[in-house]
Amino acid sequence: MVKETKFYDTLGVTPTASEDEIKRAYRKLALKYHPDKNAGDASAQEKFKEVSVAYEILSDPEKRRMYDQFGEKGAGMEGGIDPTDIFANFFGGGGRPRGEPKPKDIVHELPVALEAFYCGKTVKLAITRDRLCSKCEGTGSKVPGADIKCRECNGRGVRMITRQVGPGFIQQMQVACPSCQGKGTTLKEEDKCEGCKGQQTMKEKKIFEVVVEKGTHRGDSVTFRGDGDQIPGIKASGDIIIIFDQKPNPVFTRKGNHLFLERTISLSEALTGFAINITHLDGRHLTIKPRAGSVIDPANFYSVSREGMPVPHTGGVEKGDLVFKFRVVFPQTIDSSAVADLRRVLGHVQPEPVSEDAEENFLDRTTIDLEKESKRNAYADDDDDERPRGQTATCAQQ
Repeated sequence: MVKETKFYDTLGVTPTASEDEIKRAYRKLALKYHPDKNAGDASAQEKFKEVSVAYEILSDPEKRRMYDQFGEKGAGMEGGIDPTDIFANFFGGGGRPRGEPKPKDIVHELPVALEAFYCGKTVKLAITRDRLCSKCEGTGSKVPGADIKCRECNGRGVRMITRQVGPGFIQQMQVACPSCQGKGTTLKEEDKCEGCKGQQTMKEKKIFEVVVEKGTHRGDSVTFRGDGDQIPGIKASGDIIIIFDQKPNPVFTRKGNHLFLERTISLSEALTGFAINITHLDGRHLTIKPRAGSVIDPANFYSVSREGMPVPHTGGVEKGDLVFKFRVVFPQTIDSSAVADLRRVLGHVQPEPVSEDAEENFLDRTTIDLEKESKRNAYADDDDDERPRGQTATCAQQ
């Protein structure tokens, strides 16, 4: 029995969730609420922080054990965390010493066709990032060694201000320096670098080759370390994290390492056999048949071995299965002259004896939606109300 369930509830998992379930839940929520996808949305950014904190605790076996036993206070959250660090580490970024400043990573979702996940592919992607100006090496000045530190904030880029928020109450706030707009540097117009115009950084577009390996899953990622944004005065460069998304496929549905298909066949085909022609994700043409003499049961699944998705990190040598679910369409009527032959072939079961005084009734197709009717008359169903007709729930007066 756990003391608290707050972090589990935040990720939408149960206290008995496995490590993989916690990872999948975090991946889904972190991508949904990441600041890059929700610019200016304070509630989404707060949610991103919440799911990051929850994952930080529940992904560590020792922290999770302490949390289960003692709650949030026993989980060791002193000092707080940087949710972008957790995100970067989860998707393969990070790698810098804790506490060392680093620009925010560039996160990009790349839609990938299922065919590319099956066959493998290299995708060229153009990404624009902020890089230190090569002409002035990020100083913003064309004069080597010039003192460009802002005198108003002493190069910190921020200033402390105070304001009164009530009778006898004063609040101290940190704001961007108005003289240097938070940069920490000031330059005379004539001293500004001709390349970056004193901005210290320049927008640079670079083409990245993103390799999609065979068997890669939606949510997997590729990280280009140090190829992201650069900020003057900070040694480390940001990373670029490419996260794979999957485009819908009109034929196949991916289920882990397997591929899933639904097909509609007639009752005749279910009983006597059929042939289905499909074009696989790599362009091969396949003919799918049931084994001789077998009968297709719509309640079961059927598969073709090793025709599913490549298993990751095997180079396509190992594959899952191609799984089918069949919908069987029954005929509306049967010619009475064929009934005897059908009963002989299918094996006729003798009906139970009919009482001589029984009333004969016939079935007709209906459009009644029992689920809908049950909800509509939830308080009037005989099964839900066992009181005799006409009797109310109030007590009779004496």
